[in-house]
Amino acid sequence: MSPLYDLILQRRGELQTQTAQVADAAQAWRLGRERYPHCIRGVVRRDGSGDRGCDGSAAEPSKRR
Repeated sequence: MSPLYDLILQRRGELQTQTAQVADAAQAWRLGRERYPHCIRGVVRRDGSGDRGCDGSAAEPSKRR
């Protein structure tokens, strides 16, 4: 089974995601550029652990400096 990637899109000033199941990050970028040529902003691979980091801790926003 291929890994899941989130395509990060910017539409009307807001960030949104679309999930794609492809072989690798290069394919995710290619798909994003084909389907969303004017709003693709990034690609992130899902690791399947939900909102937890690799050490089991929950993700927290960084503090503004």
